[in-house]
Amino acid sequence: MPGLEHAKYVDPYAGSKGNSIRYLSVAPRTNDMKVVGVDNLFCAGEKSGLFVGHTEAICTGSLAGHNAVRLMMGMHLLILPSSIAIGDLISYENEKSSTREGRKDRYTFAGASYFKRMQELGLYTIDTAEIEDRIKKLNLDNIFEQKLV
Repeated sequence: MPGLEHAKYVDPYAGSKGNSIRYLSVAPRTNDMKVVGVDNLFCAGEKSGLFVGHTEAICTGSLAGHNAVRLMMGMHLLILPSSIAIGDLISYENEKSSTREGRKDRYTFAGASYFKRMQELGLYTIDTAEIEDRIKKLNLDNIFEQKLV
Protein backbone atom coordinates (compact mmCIF):
# COMPACT_ATOMS: atom_id res chain seq x y z
CA MET A 1 0.00 0.00 0.00
CA PRO A 2 1.40 3.40 -0.88
CA GLY A 3 2.85 5.06 2.20
CA LEU A 4 3.18 1.79 4.07
CA GLU A 5 6.00 0.23 2.08
CA HIS A 6 8.24 0.07 5.15
CA ALA A 7 5.59 -0.69 7.77
CA LYS A 8 6.10 -3.80 9.81
CA TYR A 9 3.93 -5.85 12.06
CA VAL A 10 5.64 -6.97 15.26
CA ASP A 11 4.04 -9.29 17.78
CA PRO A 12 4.56 -9.26 20.65
CA TYR A 13 5.64 -5.66 20.60
CA ALA A 14 7.21 -4.47 23.88
CA GLY A 15 7.84 -8.03 25.03
CA SER A 16 4.11 -8.72 25.43
CA LYS A 17 3.73 -5.87 27.91
CA GLY A 18 1.01 -3.44 26.93
CA ASN A 19 0.82 -4.40 23.27
CA SER A 20 -2.90 -5.13 23.27
CA ILE A 21 -5.96 -3.74 24.94
CA ARG A 22 -7.92 -6.82 25.94
CA TYR A 23 -11.32 -7.82 27.27
CA LEU A 24 -13.13 -4.51 27.22
CA SER A 25 -16.89 -4.33 27.18
CA VAL A 26 -18.35 -5.11 23.77
CA ALA A 27 -20.51 -2.52 22.04
CA PRO A 28 -23.71 -3.78 20.45
CA ARG A 29 -23.27 -3.34 16.70
CA THR A 30 -24.71 -4.17 13.34
CA ASN A 31 -22.78 -6.10 10.69
CA ASP A 32 -21.58 -2.86 9.10
CA MET A 33 -19.72 -2.18 12.41
CA LYS A 34 -22.09 0.66 13.39
CA VAL A 35 -22.80 0.92 17.11
CA VAL A 36 -26.47 0.35 17.87
CA GLY A 37 -28.20 3.45 19.21
CA VAL A 38 -25.57 5.98 18.12
CA ASP A 39 -25.99 7.69 14.76
CA ASN A 40 -22.33 8.24 13.88
CA LEU A 41 -20.20 5.77 15.84
CA PHE A 42 -18.45 2.67 14.52
CA CYS A 43 -16.37 0.15 16.44
CA ALA A 44 -13.78 -2.50 15.67
CA GLY A 45 -11.53 -5.12 17.20
CA GLU A 46 -12.45 -6.50 20.58
CA LYS A 47 -14.75 -3.52 21.20
CA SER A 48 -16.90 -4.76 18.32
CA GLY A 49 -17.21 -8.36 19.41
CA LEU A 50 -15.70 -11.33 21.14
CA PHE A 51 -12.85 -11.30 18.64
CA VAL A 52 -9.32 -12.35 19.45
CA GLY A 53 -6.42 -11.38 17.25
CA HIS A 54 -4.74 -8.64 15.33
CA THR A 55 -6.06 -9.83 11.97
CA GLU A 56 -9.62 -9.55 13.25
CA ALA A 57 -8.90 -6.05 14.59
CA ILE A 58 -7.39 -4.95 11.27
CA CYS A 59 -10.29 -6.34 9.23
CA THR A 60 -13.06 -4.92 11.42
CA GLY A 61 -11.19 -1.62 11.73
CA SER A 62 -10.85 -1.30 7.97
CA LEU A 63 -14.57 -1.90 7.51
CA ALA A 64 -15.53 0.45 10.35
CA GLY A 65 -13.39 3.27 8.99
CA HIS A 66 -14.60 2.74 5.45
CA ASN A 67 -18.22 2.81 6.60
CA ALA A 68 -17.65 5.94 8.68
CA VAL A 69 -16.65 7.75 5.48
CA ARG A 70 -19.61 6.23 3.61
CA LEU A 71 -21.97 7.50 6.32
CA MET A 72 -20.46 10.99 6.09
CA MET A 73 -20.92 10.93 2.32
CA GLY A 74 -24.55 9.78 2.55
CA MET A 75 -23.74 6.43 0.92
CA HIS A 76 -25.17 3.06 1.90
CA LEU A 77 -23.00 1.18 4.37
CA LEU A 78 -21.02 -1.86 3.30
CA ILE A 79 -21.82 -5.22 4.87
CA LEU A 80 -19.40 -7.91 3.83
CA PRO A 81 -21.20 -11.08 2.72
CA SER A 82 -20.99 -14.36 4.62
CA SER A 83 -19.55 -16.01 1.53
CA ILE A 84 -16.14 -14.60 2.52
CA ALA A 85 -14.41 -15.37 5.81
CA ILE A 86 -14.39 -11.88 7.32
CA GLY A 87 -18.05 -11.29 6.45
CA ASP A 88 -18.98 -14.62 7.97
CA LEU A 89 -16.89 -13.98 11.09
CA ILE A 90 -18.58 -10.61 11.66
CA SER A 91 -22.14 -11.88 11.20
CA TYR A 92 -21.53 -15.19 13.00
CA GLU A 93 -20.08 -13.49 16.07
CA ASN A 94 -22.95 -11.01 16.11
CA GLU A 95 -25.46 -13.87 16.00
CA LYS A 96 -23.68 -16.02 18.58
CA SER A 97 -22.97 -13.22 21.05
CA SER A 98 -26.70 -12.69 21.47
CA THR A 99 -26.86 -16.04 23.30
CA ARG A 100 -25.53 -16.95 26.74
CA GLU A 101 -23.45 -19.82 25.33
CA GLY A 102 -22.12 -17.69 22.49
CA ARG A 103 -20.83 -15.07 24.93
CA LYS A 104 -18.57 -17.71 26.50
CA ASP A 105 -16.63 -18.26 23.26
CA ARG A 106 -14.04 -16.18 21.41
CA TYR A 107 -14.01 -15.82 17.65
CA THR A 108 -10.75 -15.90 15.71
CA PHE A 109 -9.31 -17.02 12.39
CA ALA A 110 -6.44 -18.61 14.30
CA GLY A 111 -8.23 -21.59 15.78
CA ALA A 112 -10.96 -22.78 18.09
CA SER A 113 -14.55 -23.19 16.95
CA TYR A 114 -14.53 -20.48 14.28
CA PHE A 115 -11.56 -21.99 12.45
CA LYS A 116 -13.46 -25.28 12.34
CA ARG A 117 -16.50 -23.44 10.99
CA MET A 118 -14.41 -21.82 8.23
CA GLN A 119 -13.20 -25.25 7.16
CA GLU A 120 -16.69 -26.77 7.23
CA LEU A 121 -18.10 -23.93 5.11
CA GLY A 122 -15.22 -24.05 2.64
CA LEU A 123 -14.13 -20.52 3.55
CA TYR A 124 -10.63 -21.46 4.68
CA THR A 125 -7.97 -21.43 1.98
CA ILE A 126 -4.42 -20.23 1.57
CA ASP A 127 -4.78 -20.14 -2.21
CA THR A 128 -4.56 -16.42 -2.95
CA ALA A 129 -5.93 -16.87 -6.48
CA GLU A 130 -9.03 -18.53 -5.07
CA ILE A 131 -9.48 -15.72 -2.55
CA GLU A 132 -9.06 -13.08 -5.27
CA ASP A 133 -11.62 -14.90 -7.42
CA ARG A 134 -14.16 -14.96 -4.58
CA ILE A 135 -13.70 -11.25 -3.97
CA LYS A 136 -13.96 -10.38 -7.69
CA LYS A 137 -17.18 -12.41 -8.05
CA LEU A 138 -18.69 -10.24 -5.33
CA ASN A 139 -17.45 -7.02 -6.99
CA LEU A 140 -15.45 -6.24 -3.86
CA ASP A 141 -11.99 -6.22 -5.40
CA ASN A 142 -10.18 -3.02 -4.43
CA ILE A 143 -13.24 -1.85 -2.48
CA PHE A 144 -11.11 -0.08 0.13
CA GLU A 145 -9.04 1.62 -2.57
CA GLN A 146 -12.03 3.48 -4.02
CA LYS A 147 -11.76 7.19 -3.44
CA LEU A 148 -14.92 8.20 -1.61
CA VAL A 149 -14.08 11.80 -0.73
